[in-house]
Amino acid sequence: MSESPRDPLLNALQARRNQDPLAAARIGAEEVSRRLLDAMATAEGVHVESLLAVCGSLAGQACQASLRARARAAGREETAGLHVVGTGDGGTFLVGEGLVGMLFNDPFATWSLAAGAAQQAGCTDLPDPTDLWRHGMATLGHETFGVPRVPDPHRPSQESLQQLPSLWPAVLPVARELCPDPAAWPILFGLVAQKAITLGRDVIDPCVALRIVMDTAVASAMVVLPGGPAAEPRG
Repeated sequence: MSESPRDPLLNALQARRNQDPLAAARIGAEEVSRRLLDAMATAEGVHVESLLAVCGSLAGQACQASLRARARAAGREETAGLHVVGTGDGGTFLVGEGLVGMLFNDPFATWSLAAGAAQQAGCTDLPDPTDLWRHGMATLGHETFGVPRVPDPHRPSQESLQQLPSLWPAVLPVARELCPDPAAWPILFGLVAQKAITLGRDVIDPCVALRIVMDTAVASAMVVLPGGPAAEPRG
């Protein structure tokens, strides 16, 4: 039987797994990054700000998806530990300490991976993580929700800010195949965001790049995508 295109990835993963506990996440991040760069390339290259926004959005949604998948696997309600919040415009969002932990406090949190890359690229003025979360909460249901607070010349494209509902279902199977443990999904996509910051270091101020990643990550961690958990909003 001929080797499928996926086999080299799985073979590489098997070879590295014993040496590196993050091997699956690293290989998955390499694969997802390659796909994103290919998909977003134009004749002018890749719009770095839009790439950063997409990577941040995927990292945030991975935090939520991980929590929900682990709750299901443990036989609990999918939104256990999370609060379903409805907004005046009819939106539904998830918030909770679990998301805060995966975004900011865990050993391989999105913030840790992204801020580390930004610092290595030269950023010396990191945003306040508490402010990042509070801003996401304060803008729920408003038109500024999920829009990075960066100068206009560095705004991601509107398309990149609206791409999560179609992009997440396309990349989740890659994460599931290479990282069967949902706990590794946020690490995988955090590494994707980390790589984007590193790749863009000569094009965009790394502090601005970090802001794009984290503002989009915080917002998308709260977003309930079509087909997500159906629950009555509380409070």
